[in-house]
Amino acid sequence: MSNLIIVPLVITFLTAVTLIFVGHRPYVKRKVVLTGFSLALLVSLYNLYHIYMNGTQTLNLGSWPVPYSIVIYVDMLSALLVTVSLLITLIVLIYSHQSIGLHRERYFYYFGVSMMVTGVNGAFMTGDLFNLFVFFEVFLMSSYLLLVIGGTKIQLQESIKYILVNLLTSAFFVLGVGMLYSITGTLNMGDLHVKFAELSGTNLNIVVITFIMFLFVFATKAGMFPLYFWLPGAYYAPPIPIIALFGALLTKVGVYAIMRTFSLFYSTNSEFITQTLIVLSILTIIMGCIGAIAYYDVKKIIIYNIMIAIGVILIGAAMMDKNGMMGSIYYLLHDMI
Repeated sequence: MSNLIIVPLVITFLTAVTLIFVGHRPYVKRKVVLTGFSLALLVSLYNLYHIYMNGTQTLNLGSWPVPYSIVIYVDMLSALLVTVSLLITLIVLIYSHQSIGLHRERYFYYFGVSMMVTGVNGAFMTGDLFNLFVFFEVFLMSSYLLLVIGGTKIQLQESIKYILVNLLTSAFFVLGVGMLYSITGTLNMGDLHVKFAELSGTNLNIVVITFIMFLFVFATKAGMFPLYFWLPGAYYAPPIPIIALFGALLTKVGVYAIMRTFSLFYSTNSEFITQTLIVLSILTIIMGCIGAIAYYDVKKIIIYNIMIAIGVILIGAAMMDKNGMMGSIYYLLHDMI
């Protein structure tokens, strides 16, 4: 059964590969992508039920022992996020038939969506910090494509800023991963949790540095204050279906990364982390409210409401307790939909 947990990821990837060979035939592409995502959603629903009944499932790729193997780790949170992301994408794809335009359909719109969802769901499912970075890059490269497809002036202008910001954060992500590996000798998230409890002396200073680096990376991806400056313009540029996918999925991967990694790695410094995240979350809500009130453009109002939701979700996650996390997860799933 554990092999089935990776099947939704494989299906969306194979769907993207198949779309490359379809050529410029939009109606065939619609059938391929709808079939692929419908099948992936059905498997994901079965996985969700199985995990609900039997508990967390793991899959070690390559037959290497933990912590050296590439681990796919799916608990209820991961399974819920994968299922909801596939459901949302399927709905957006159906809406895209009448709204995205044949020009985009003929080229790489469906391919970009399929690869982006593959990266997003891979980030939700991985149990390894380095592969979290890899899946980040997969969905970011796909989002670059979706942001510029169509070639309008505003898309090209905003894509430059979007790409530069994400290149910078990716560099810090790799640097932080390397620093953690240098002091722990592992990148498996569960193993890192154990190793962090054993650290002392100079290594604790490195832990603080990595916390700041990961906060910079994930807060930028999520669109938290003060690192949200790229978000309103970048999300305003593409058509509505792409905005829906970006708002529902991309920002939520940054939120998920904060929830997953900070609760595992930095729980010993929970007071400092809690205070930092709560302050930034409140400021994110305030700035989102100001932005939503300031504009008459519905797209801008929607985008700033995404920021408000990010702040609300992370306040719950920052509490680092059961009730706070439950509320955060409930609101996270609700806001994605």
